[in-house]
Amino acid sequence: MELDEIKNLWAEMSDQIAHQKKMTDSLIIKMTRSDYRNKFLKIWIPEAIGTCICFAAAVYIIVDFQKLDTWYLILCGMVSLFILFILPLLSFYTLHKIRSVNIRQNNYKQILQEYSKSSSEFVIIQKFSFYMTAVLLLTSLPVMGQLIAGKDLFIESRLWLWYAVGYPFFYGFSRWVFRKYAKLTKEAEEILKELENG
Repeated sequence: MELDEIKNLWAEMSDQIAHQKKMTDSLIIKMTRSDYRNKFLKIWIPEAIGTCICFAAAVYIIVDFQKLDTWYLILCGMVSLFILFILPLLSFYTLHKIRSVNIRQNNYKQILQEYSKSSSEFVIIQKFSFYMTAVLLLTSLPVMGQLIAGKDLFIESRLWLWYAVGYPFFYGFSRWVFRKYAKLTKEAEEILKELENG
């Protein structure tokens, strides 16, 4: 073999290796993006179900709002409506931001910075949701008592018993959900960190 043939063969092999590396990198990015998005699908589905429940409850309150005949029930109804509309919107906004981290276009450092910022916002919104849902439980119970049973729970029952039963369940469930979400966001971060090694 002549020297020119060896050079040409070497250049051809180098091009093939470079092309193969590009294909491998592209495949790694596609798999990472798919794994990353699948992690947040596990959060998105329960959030979508919760949103449907929130909007259904809000529509129910709006349709029968005229049954709220005292100032405190009207106030509870308005606060409940506000919370039922705002919480799903905030949650989906932060989920959209965290799911749309641009894995293909950004470098590793930019990906982690974007994810870290979005993840922090998501955690803040989840904590805010916890407190707002506690307020919702407080305001929606008397509203639903009036709309469903026609009873003013402030007058006709021991409202504090309902709260004493509801709040421990609410607190336990909320902590469980928050731990699940925190675990999923940590797993998504680990998927992104694998990009550095890949």
